[in-house]
Amino acid sequence: MGITFDPLREAEELREQLASDRRRLIVFFGAGTSQAVGLDGVIQLTSNVRNLLDTTLQPEYDRILLEVGAGAHIEHVLNRVRLCREMIGDSKTAVAGGFTGTAATELDRAICKGIYQRICVDPTKGFQLHAEFAAWLSSIQRAKPVEIFSTNYDLLIERGLEIALVPYFDGFLGAVNPYFSDAAADFRDDADSLNQLPRTWARLWKLHGSIGWRVAEETITGTKKVIRQPLIPPKADEDLMIFPSRDKYSDSRRLPFVALHDRLRRLTTSGECLILVVGYSFGDQHINDILFAGLRSNNRCSMSVLSFDSLSKPEMEENLIKPTQGIRNLTVYGPDAALVGGTKGAWSEPAKPPSGTTNWPFWDDIKKEFVLGNFQNLPRFLREFIGARPLVTKPAVV
Repeated sequence: MGITFDPLREAEELREQLASDRRRLIVFFGAGTSQAVGLDGVIQLTSNVRNLLDTTLQPEYDRILLEVGAGAHIEHVLNRVRLCREMIGDSKTAVAGGFTGTAATELDRAICKGIYQRICVDPTKGFQLHAEFAAWLSSIQRAKPVEIFSTNYDLLIERGLEIALVPYFDGFLGAVNPYFSDAAADFRDDADSLNQLPRTWARLWKLHGSIGWRVAEETITGTKKVIRQPLIPPKADEDLMIFPSRDKYSDSRRLPFVALHDRLRRLTTSGECLILVVGYSFGDQHINDILFAGLRSNNRCSMSVLSFDSLSKPEMEENLIKPTQGIRNLTVYGPDAALVGGTKGAWSEPAKPPSGTTNWPFWDDIKKEFVLGNFQNLPRFLREFIGARPLVTKPAVV
């Protein structure tokens, strides 16, 4: 008989990990947390944004998808288009990858405008889940501030934090046109000093940028800087800073992403920390390299992954299970199985039935699945297993 894991015991272990007030908590949000409330995932964006493009741009969009091959999606298109822009700039005559510079610029901006239209909306399932998660974050007085990293370029995390009245800092300074400061993003919370931000403030780092980020030129000084204007649609001549090319084609565009990746690397390779991964499928090799290197080099760092996908899914096997063989400070909770201390096993039945509730918040008794990988179930688990300050909501209209 193979190794099995008790869902209740693992849920209690996760509770102990998350309830600790001494370790630094790093929360890593992937696209699944946005899909859980109704926003497009990358596959949906690929088709929906195409339909928003001018009919003259759709053939070029389709051509790139076809050239990339199986599994191609909108981020591959952006990478290809931006590589062309890097090579030839905004030239009207030079050609790279089948584009002139002006054509590549036009398609890049049209895609970003389409992405903005698709995700700068109120999600169909609202902001409740993100607000409840934010309320839980502020329920435990931690010795070090919570660090939230996200690959999502929507505004759901920001909205959740603001609804729950949780103050946060995201590397931008100013009020009229907040600008990104690499020095501010690189600040250290290691010393308890009056010069530091309050540790009750969450730190929010958007690794793939945001629909609110764009490059702007200061009219008086001519200085180019990255500014944040989240609820203002991009102008026809503006580039949104979302999922930029991994190749350097503009220092001003590259700067925030280097600074934020460096921060993730520094936090995971030193000190005692717990990384909670939610809604991320480990499809970004650059980020994986940082996370896995932290686990290998820092034995005081551990990572708990709440996976929506089955651990037997080929992508999970290839992106997460195989690359982390031999790493003991990694725990993965999938719907079908768990990986604990380097050992993979299926789930057994919970050791005891729930008391005072109809079902466990982490277990589907009908499907026999561990369900915390679905972000819709996580706030309830945090509330019932750890405790959270109540989220004050307005009374329903009768």
